[in-house]
Amino acid sequence: MHYLPLPRTVVPAVTMATGVLIIWLGWGSMRDPETLWAPGDLSRYHADIAHCTSCHEPFHGPATTKCILCHSEARLAERAMPATASLHLDIIRQQKTCLACHTEHRGALSRITSSAMRNPHGEFVFLMTGAKSCAACHEFEAAFGARPTVLDNEIVRHVMAKGNGAHRPGYVAHCLQCHTGR
Repeated sequence: MHYLPLPRTVVPAVTMATGVLIIWLGWGSMRDPETLWAPGDLSRYHADIAHCTSCHEPFHGPATTKCILCHSEARLAERAMPATASLHLDIIRQQKTCLACHTEHRGALSRITSSAMRNPHGEFVFLMTGAKSCAACHEFEAAFGARPTVLDNEIVRHVMAKGNGAHRPGYVAHCLQCHTGR
């Protein structure tokens, strides 16, 4: 197979376009790096963070050590529910990454906990029960990935009594098969 040589004007044009792109990226990176490089808006939980380097290590991405600067053991123990604090304290002590469960840059109204994004009940159960969190009906083991157990409390007993047997562990995740969600 025989290829024709490139016209003489192609190499200078490609070189000039590459140079302009590099200059534009360099200028934008120095002038306003957060706007140029951010993959999406921060959630409402982190909207007050002004600089990428508050969470990210340059050329390495988000760093758990930076998360812990704001979400320290003391702050978790002081402000989080006991089950949530215990889970997070164990993760910090085991030096696991926060990114296994949490994500960012998905917009102001997004959830940053990946398990909340896969809530088997959807928002319907929260509306139906008035629960404010998963821990209102479930107990979570400290081990990452362990299945939560259903508590025996007023909210759970009320839901189970209303369903004539359909509202039992393993079935509530399919609530929209019977309910319209309104």
